[in-house]
Amino acid sequence: MSLSNYPDGMDFGWYDDYHDPKLTCGHRSMDGCECWCEDGYEPHLVDDCDASNCKRYCCNDCGVESEEEIELCAECIEEKGDEK
Repeated sequence: MSLSNYPDGMDFGWYDDYHDPKLTCGHRSMDGCECWCEDGYEPHLVDDCDASNCKRYCCNDCGVESEEEIELCAECIEEKGDEK
């Protein structure tokens, strides 16, 4: 009789892989890692941001997409300058 809490035939590695799988970044899902971008439209790694998956690549006012990380596009910056 086994005194293990694991079902017969199951080992620690398999159990961990099933209940706490490794993510694309290499961490386990319960690690609470900071590899994932929190500003995404969909889950993606921090270094994999682009206009299709991350709010950082879109203007905060009008939503236009950019090839680089921006807060406001040139047109919105110009409009805000004119309002002052």
